Amino acid sequence: MWQLLLRFWRNVFHLVIFGNGYIALCAVVMCLATTRLFRLQVPDSLFILLFTGTLASYSLHWYLTDSSADQTHRGRWNHQHKRLLMGIFAGASIVCLIVLVQLRAHIRVLLPVVLLTFLYTAPKIDWPPFYVLRRIAILKTAYLALVWAYATSVLPFFFSLVPHSFDWVIMVNWFLNRFFLIYSIALWFDYRDRVDDRHSKWLTIVSMLNEKQVRTFEIGIASCFFLTLIALHNHGLTALISLGLALPMIVLLLTARLISRQSSDYWYYVYLDGLLLIGISA
Repeated sequence: MWQLLLRFWRNVFHLVIFGNGYIALCAVVMCLATTRLFRLQVPDSLFILLFTGTLASYSLHWYLTDSSADQTHRGRWNHQHKRLLMGIFAGASIVCLIVLVQLRAHIRVLLPVVLLTFLYTAPKIDWPPFYVLRRIAILKTAYLALVWAYATSVLPFFFSLVPHSFDWVIMVNWFLNRFFLIYSIALWFDYRDRVDDRHSKWLTIVSMLNEKQVRTFEIGIASCFFLTLIALHNHGLTALISLGLALPMIVLLLTARLISRQSSDYWYYVYLDGLLLIGISA
């Protein structure tokens, strides 16, 4: 009985994590944090768009990833559930398109999200017109961080239901702050995959650096993060909120050495992705 329950909850856990529901929830919570922090009123459809868009994008990305020889937890799950990933992609895409039609008045500010998402996933499409994009795959982590930062920190300002003049300096600093946080987390995924990347055409910045250089690079990104946080504090954020927003970066820096020695998918797709949620409630 207990074994059946354990197996059931393990399957549910894997579905939430590897089926991309968890990362989609992270996107929604980060967007919600922006609305709370700057007292923005946005339509609920924006959160639905972010959830379904993230779910569809990641599901397609992993569906197109060849995991036949991947013996990690995620690799085995993806290989065994290709049809499910395609089903999630199809279902989420339909809902996403319906919401996009409802939000067509905002299509101009949504186009950058669509474009950057395409640039991140398109190189995996096995079709000659997309092969050229593999030459710029070195910047794929930057694309990912850009689309996440834009969608969760800039879109809420443009979608605000209450017309108001907001400080562009604050919005830009908030966008950069989120970008540096997301990028600093994402680069550890590249660090984990650096050996495979070096033997493929999918080179990333991190795959061309040694461990010492990666740590220096991480410190540089973290420094930029804290500079933007100081700028936000100088523009009105309280000390408590600033400290709360700094927590994920502090935790990341304190555990960086431990992360670099981990290979478990749970460390990356639960812990690292979960850092996006730390400090949100501040």
